[in-house]
Amino acid sequence: MFQRRPLVAYPTSMKIKSALIALLTLPVLFCGTANAQKQSVSNRKTDFSGVVLETPSKSPVAGAVVSLPTYGIWTLTDDDGRFTVKSVPEGETRIVISMVSMVTVDKQISIGKTQQTPAQFLMEVESFGLDEVVVTAKSNKVGASTSSSISRSAMDHLQATSLGDILELLPGQLASNPTLNSPATASLRQVQSDALNSMGTSIVFNGAPISNNANMQVGNTAQDGTLNTAFTSTAGSGTDLRQISVDNIESVDVIRGIPSVEYGDLTSGVIIINPKAGEYPLQVKMKINPTLTQVSAGKGFDLGSKAGKLTLDLDYASSLSDERRPYQGFKRLTANTLYSNKLSNEISTTTGFGFYSDLDAQKLDPSDERYQRKRTSRNTGYKFNTNILWSANRNFLKFIRLNLSADYAVQEGYSQEIKGNFGYMVTSAMKDGTVASNRTEVIYDAKGNPITNSNLIDPGASTNILPYEYLTKSTTYGKPLTLFGKLLANFSGKVGKVNNRILVGANWNTDANFGRGRVFDPLMPPESGVRMRPFKDIPALHQFSAFAEENIETSVLKRSLKVQLGLRYDMIQPLKDIGRNVLSPRINASFEIIPNRLTVRGGYGITAKAPPLMYLYPDNAYYDFINYDNLGQSGLTDDQRLSIITTKVYDTSNSKLKIAQNTKKEIGLELQLPGQRAFTLTYYDESVKNGYSFGTDFASFKTFNLIKYEATEERVGNYPLLAEKERNKIVLCYNMPLNNKASHNKGLEFDFDFGQIKPLNTSFVLTGAWMQSRLTSTNNSFYQKNPVNGVYKDIGVYGTGDGSRYDRISSNLRIIHNIPRVSFLVSLSIQTIWKDQHRYLGTENKTPIGYISAATLEYTPLNPGDPISDDLQKQILSNREITESYKFLWLFNLRLTKEIPRFGGFAFFVNNLFMYRPMEESSRNPGTYTYRNPEQFFGVELWVKLGLSKSKK
Repeated sequence: MFQRRPLVAYPTSMKIKSALIALLTLPVLFCGTANAQKQSVSNRKTDFSGVVLETPSKSPVAGAVVSLPTYGIWTLTDDDGRFTVKSVPEGETRIVISMVSMVTVDKQISIGKTQQTPAQFLMEVESFGLDEVVVTAKSNKVGASTSSSISRSAMDHLQATSLGDILELLPGQLASNPTLNSPATASLRQVQSDALNSMGTSIVFNGAPISNNANMQVGNTAQDGTLNTAFTSTAGSGTDLRQISVDNIESVDVIRGIPSVEYGDLTSGVIIINPKAGEYPLQVKMKINPTLTQVSAGKGFDLGSKAGKLTLDLDYASSLSDERRPYQGFKRLTANTLYSNKLSNEISTTTGFGFYSDLDAQKLDPSDERYQRKRTSRNTGYKFNTNILWSANRNFLKFIRLNLSADYAVQEGYSQEIKGNFGYMVTSAMKDGTVASNRTEVIYDAKGNPITNSNLIDPGASTNILPYEYLTKSTTYGKPLTLFGKLLANFSGKVGKVNNRILVGANWNTDANFGRGRVFDPLMPPESGVRMRPFKDIPALHQFSAFAEENIETSVLKRSLKVQLGLRYDMIQPLKDIGRNVLSPRINASFEIIPNRLTVRGGYGITAKAPPLMYLYPDNAYYDFINYDNLGQSGLTDDQRLSIITTKVYDTSNSKLKIAQNTKKEIGLELQLPGQRAFTLTYYDESVKNGYSFGTDFASFKTFNLIKYEATEERVGNYPLLAEKERNKIVLCYNMPLNNKASHNKGLEFDFDFGQIKPLNTSFVLTGAWMQSRLTSTNNSFYQKNPVNGVYKDIGVYGTGDGSRYDRISSNLRIIHNIPRVSFLVSLSIQTIWKDQHRYLGTENKTPIGYISAATLEYTPLNPGDPISDDLQKQILSNREITESYKFLWLFNLRLTKEIPRFGGFAFFVNNLFMYRPMEESSRNPGTYTYRNPEQFFGVELWVKLGLSKSKK
């Protein structure tokens, strides 16, 4: 049975200090809120009314969301398209009106008591027949952080098959062929994706994060030191984006900068998914490309003015990695329903249920009779999410939002393969020091002393003598459950010319796994040194967070100044004597240098990601050593065969494990010119410390004395008499969870929208980035030669800093030509990689800085000039000092979309239009060549619309 092991036991003084910091800091912000409220009484407020109409029919738009972001005020339009927001400060402010399948209205308005008639706002149906259609990621401000917004039109034109595909629209991201044949995880502001970056990217759906913390579908981390499994898994590396279909999504916001303190349990950034909610016509889509077939359908129903609206969608996708190999592929089925309703003038809700099932399988290939390999990874999930919002708009309290969600999944990873080179004894013993044999009775030596002790230490242990070759089978059953709750209050008021908006809230996360864990025949194991462990015995991960944030908007020298200042407090495993906590201050600010033209902005903040369950409660390390074995001898009867094995078990948990943190800094310029031309330039610098990984440390090395026996007399019909031959000191090393990863990402992003040349109906958008990523180890590395005649060598200790550095400069020019009269749009993407380099770091670690004695495990440092034993010196490959640098590269991708009004449309794309795939020789490994561009790839999408909503008839 798995032992519940504490992560860390804090001294009482540390717990008190942490609690005081969290409890005292938040009231300071609340006090500021109270003062602002008292002072704002003198500011004049009024009601603001308006009507939202569809153009050109001038029919009312019912159910549109009308918000004033500056104050956190929002409401919905009634059946006549009318709305009223009460108690709004007089003056200039921003209004945003959004509706499913319609173009969002975002403009400045003036609110005053002189309003005689309702203000009129016109909305256009989102269509490729508009004069301007946005099919790129637009620079946006979610709060005050650097972000990009991706619209429904952009996703349709891209023909995205999953959430992972749309990320190529971000500055600096490279285009690739759409595929569902391999796991897709998010990578933000990093050249080469790694588990740390993707795990630290939070995916938020309808206000609630999608957690992967309870995913335990991993291999033997104690001995392998990796998360690799024979089947497909993204445990420890973020959410698999293939599971998220985009056809039910209205828009996506990707925060790459410093997010609001409302968002936590992350390091890299936030991807906010806004699902379709409201009434829209039935739409059926079908995508086909050489590896994929996808069908989806969705519709939004109006249940009546009091009953609300209901959306339903269904998606099925089937993908093959190669049509010539139908035994390996991926299948996905998703279904979602979302109910939205305004329960009263002040209370509204959005509640959704979701289902997904995917199968990533390598089926048994009839031609693979030799090894009979088979791999399957099946995931079935159920999701519930609800948002309840009380739009109070009472003096300074504007709204209170409650978000609740529950995600439950059933995971099954299976692998089988015929393996050979066995023929030895295995044991199922799970207790340290167990000595077992292939016989049921206790084995004694020639002096009558007992050798085996399994009957006393681990009575349930059994043994088996493996055949030389056999079929291994292993299944990992996981049942992760995530519960999330967040309560948020929004206050706003105006003090003189200063608009204040304050967010105060708290959330609770629980991640647990009730699966059976890895299941196999313990006497026919898939590998040595592995045992079964039920996941349900592992304690749940609990997280409590509290946050407060002040948003200020004012005018200084007739120029706009915006400041977002927040503080977040996170604690893992609260309500226990164990745990960790972290404070995350964040600030974003912007100032207009030239009013309505040039703005400078900057930010600083700390984000933190809690360790997932696999790092908090890792597997034990099991080692089995042979004391005596005559199984290989010939001429023996079964009664004479004897094998004795000793099991050593080590707890691999790390009581010093810390929370990973990212220090994010950025500064940028935004230039707005007439004609909707916008130019954004952002420099960022992000440094992650205490990143998670399995590895070795000084504490990972252990020694014990293994007693070897020899036969002193052969006996007929019985095992031989045994006597102690020797005692060998064994030195072993296991992998444990460590904070041994660090990353440093910096770069310069640019997003230049040159606007549309009206006579040509052609737009030019240039995006790209210079990116530099450093991934290094903060732990020492170790080197040990193989033992000779049972004698173990000393272990060489090398310096920290091993890793890699990647440099890339890339740009993507999108030329977008629109013909509104025929609802036709074509775009050409010209991607250029100007610089692409990789170099190894830590190449100066050529000689050991010390060694660990194999006899005592004591560490002895080495000074410069000290003699170095050949046993400590590892071989250094000289080519590691060579920088791999590739030539610049062009890639042309073509996309076209034709919409048939009131009916549907079709889209077509060709990636690598000119079939340009140059082979380039590696400078590091001469004779090795790499194809530098994805293969030419094409696809087509058809969609049909049936029926129109009331506002569109």
